[in-house]
Amino acid sequence: MPAPDETISPPLSAQEREALLGISQGRTTAETACDMGVSDSTVKTYILRIGGKLGTSERAGMVDLAYRHGHLDAPGPVDIVELPKEQRTVLTALADGKTVQEIAAGEKRPLDDVRKDARRLLRALGASSAAHAVTRGWQLRLLGPATGRDNSGDVVAMAGQA
Repeated sequence: MPAPDETISPPLSAQEREALLGISQGRTTAETACDMGVSDSTVKTYILRIGGKLGTSERAGMVDLAYRHGHLDAPGPVDIVELPKEQRTVLTALADGKTVQEIAAGEKRPLDDVRKDARRLLRALGASSAAHAVTRGWQLRLLGPATGRDNSGDVVAMAGQA
């Protein structure tokens, strides 16, 4: 993490950074307190101190300023995920409604290798199932119009068959 620009704002303590990180990740005060092993009121105190140091009482503003001043590492864009070719192939095929067995046969690859790629894909996307992987693929712009591959016609056709 880059050193905070101390001419713009005072440095944050490790506890203040941890509290702000929890807030920046959408955690509630209670969840952040539990994660930190402190009371809710302690986290609220940290947040008040952060607000005083950064010059705002709004949590969203605190997070923005913390990113700008290097108090927190800025998150990477959500639309960039590097996947190996094999995992992209699995994702595209899953979106096309294929099973792992059909993917292996179509790609002329061992079934165990395709299963491993599918498990790695789920981990890489933070998905709990193939359907969730497709949703994550859309969220991360690995699937859909942003990729030049729009399979919405296939979905309509399949929905009509149901």
